[in-house]
Amino acid sequence: MTITPAPAFAPLDLASPAGADWATNGGDYGQTRYSSLKDVTKRNVRRLRPAWHIRFGGSGVGSKYKGEGTPLVYKGVMYTVTGAGDVFAIDATDGTILWRYDAYLPATITSVCCGWASRGLALGDGRVYVARLDSTLVALSQEDGHVLWSASNGNSQDGYTMTMAPLYYNGLVVVGLSGGEFGARGSVTAFDARDGRVVWRFYTVPSPGQLGSDTWPANNEWQTGGATVWNTPSVDPKLGLLYFTTGNAYPWSTRGPGDNLFTSSFVAVDAATGAYRWHYQMVHHDIWDYDCASNTVLFATRIRGLVRKVVAEPCKTGWVYELTRRTGRPALDIEEKPVPQSVFQNTSATQPIPSGDNFATQCARRKSFPGVASDGRPFRFGCIFTPFDERNFTAVAPGVAGANSWSPASYSPQTTNLYVCSRDSQSAYKAIPVASGTYSGAKPFVGAWLSVPFVREITTGAFTAVDMTTNRIVWQRRFTKTTHGQPDASCTSGSLATAGGLVFVGLPQGFYHGLAAYDASTGKRLWRWNTQPGIEAPPVSYSVDGKQYVAVFAGGRVGHGQPVVKGDEVYAFTLGGR
Repeated sequence: MTITPAPAFAPLDLASPAGADWATNGGDYGQTRYSSLKDVTKRNVRRLRPAWHIRFGGSGVGSKYKGEGTPLVYKGVMYTVTGAGDVFAIDATDGTILWRYDAYLPATITSVCCGWASRGLALGDGRVYVARLDSTLVALSQEDGHVLWSASNGNSQDGYTMTMAPLYYNGLVVVGLSGGEFGARGSVTAFDARDGRVVWRFYTVPSPGQLGSDTWPANNEWQTGGATVWNTPSVDPKLGLLYFTTGNAYPWSTRGPGDNLFTSSFVAVDAATGAYRWHYQMVHHDIWDYDCASNTVLFATRIRGLVRKVVAEPCKTGWVYELTRRTGRPALDIEEKPVPQSVFQNTSATQPIPSGDNFATQCARRKSFPGVASDGRPFRFGCIFTPFDERNFTAVAPGVAGANSWSPASYSPQTTNLYVCSRDSQSAYKAIPVASGTYSGAKPFVGAWLSVPFVREITTGAFTAVDMTTNRIVWQRRFTKTTHGQPDASCTSGSLATAGGLVFVGLPQGFYHGLAAYDASTGKRLWRWNTQPGIEAPPVSYSVDGKQYVAVFAGGRVGHGQPVVKGDEVYAFTLGGR
């Protein structure tokens, strides 16, 4: 078939919800993951069947790989990426592979935090852009997949990797660096989409003398300070602002005093120049790995009688944070409240607590842990923001896996709900008493020993609809069962909301399994399809020749480092399919 090259999208071209095409990672520049298509509805979704199903022949099926990529679709052609960084162009009507690009990522990459992952691609100006795990940004010809240019964004052996889907915006390709657990100094960089030239770079840890540098000790901690950026930014074209959130500080523990900007923060910069506009820190002096790792989401909704333009995100703390896009001030109340203190950890006296409901567990359960820790001493137990030190293991919830981690949320303007995947994780921390700043990049040092609950303890999860006008839970579907001896029943795939009144999500692998559709208003499950591998990627929707499809990458899920059922498959569903 003939591949139609995408144009150099203008700033407003992808500002509206996705329709026939799904041309950017979140469906639109607001990262809402909302489809305006409505052929598939609550009444007929039971007729949804596979239109096609393909395998890629072994790309990224080892246990180290993750299957987290969001497909893109433009003019009847799908573009998707596996955890191995391999890119495929596919006929979106029948699954025929039109071309492939093999990344051949070097096996010597050792500075990978959480599995080999690629969360998607960018599309624009006749090119497909992939951010590789070795910190190379590559532009491929949209028509045949050959390399047009490549640019380095860091050295993976120094701790710098990239997992996010790039963002094409106004002639720029924007990417963020991962590697917060390996002593990387975070940044967001915009490259010229035509030739890979660096246009601007914003460092998320300021150097001495820059704004925010006074929140770090007067030593070299900032050089390996973390604040990496894990997921694709959102953009408000009318304000000209680009929004992203940052990771935790490195190492987690034993750092000097200070809030450590811009770690665990929302940040807004000028989309054209990268100039700082505002920030809001969700966790001051984070020692628990409580950053926000998913996409920022833009929407407008009525709050207390006024229409507010909001940037929001669910986080590893178990709350959704809602801020005004122009200023970064809370759109709903967020109160600085006193929290337990540790002189050893230089903890902050207060933490920002959003009004509304938490969507995940925030206190550790004693029954989940043995009587004594691995050091022979009893555990201490606490809730969110309980500090730990070098004397005892302290168990808290959420744990390092967070409530919502990287899994992107979706937003429906029909319901004003944000749909959030989460897990009820718990962890026990004990500080390693060594001075921060003595470790160079690429060293996987977090400054703490960790203990997790019993192997037989099921990590439960939930899929939750949160009303963004109040930050209150509207409905929640909890996952509490597993099969095959697997202890993980968490929701990790991310979701898709549609104008047909539906919300789609990948279910936990095992007892539930596959792709499901819920009534977006009530949470009633209306449809499920059992994919062979589990799903750890968000679904998308698109239309070709007037027919609506729902598609998802099924790469399997990995629990406790061991594969359950791995795969490299894409399923596309339509009404009346096979």
